[in-house]
Amino acid sequence: MYRGSLCPESIDRSIAEFRIHNCSKPFVIGIAGGSGSGKTTLAKNLCDRWSDLLVRIIGQDEFFKTSSEMPHYYSTVNKEFKPSYNEPHSYEQNRMVSTCKNLARSSSDILIIEGITVFWFDELRELMDLKIYVDVDDDERIIRRIRRNMKKIEDFDQIVDYYLESVRWQHLRYNKPTQCHADLIVSGGMAEKEKLDILIDDLCLKISSYFDRETHTT
Repeated sequence: MYRGSLCPESIDRSIAEFRIHNCSKPFVIGIAGGSGSGKTTLAKNLCDRWSDLLVRIIGQDEFFKTSSEMPHYYSTVNKEFKPSYNEPHSYEQNRMVSTCKNLARSSSDILIIEGITVFWFDELRELMDLKIYVDVDDDERIIRRIRRNMKKIEDFDQIVDYYLESVRWQHLRYNKPTQCHADLIVSGGMAEKEKLDILIDDLCLKISSYFDRETHTT
C-alpha cells in the first residue's frame, strides 16, 4: 500500500509486473472509495486523459440487484425496512464478476473497474493490475452526496436520514476496511486537489509511455 506522493513506486511496480505477466490483456485499474469520494470522477478523468487509447469503464452500480432482492435495514425514522445500496450483497455478484472477467480478456488497452465495494471481492481484485483507493473525509462526502442527490429532486431529510441510518455504517463495515488491498491511497478531498492532479499526471504519463513504447516495439 502506498499513500499518495508525487511519484509513487506502486505505479512503476504495477506497470513492470504487467509487462512481464499480462501484456496481452488490458491494464486493469480498480478504483474504490466511499460514497461521494469521487471514484467515478477520477475514472472519467483518466479516461479523458487517455483519449488516444482504448479505455473501458465499468461501474459497479451497473450490477445493482432489484430493490426487493437487496439486503434491507430497518429505518427507525420511517418505521419500516428499506433497501441497502451500500453492501457487497447489494450487487449481482456472479454477473458482475463474469462481465469484468470477459472485459479483462478484451482488446481494450485499459479497463477501469470502479465502485464502493470492488475491493471486497477476491475475484475482482485478482483481475486488477493497479488498485487505487480514494480517501475523503466523511463530512466532505456527505456534503457531496447532498448536493448530488438534491439535483435528482430528492428530499434533504431523506438524503440525510439514509446516510445516517445506513450509508455511514456500511462504509465502516464494508468499504473502509478494503483500503488495505489498495496499491495506492489518494486523497480526493477538495484541499488536496492540486496533489491529486499531480498524481494523475504522473499515472497518465507512465501508462501512456508504456503503451507508446509497446506500439513502437511491435
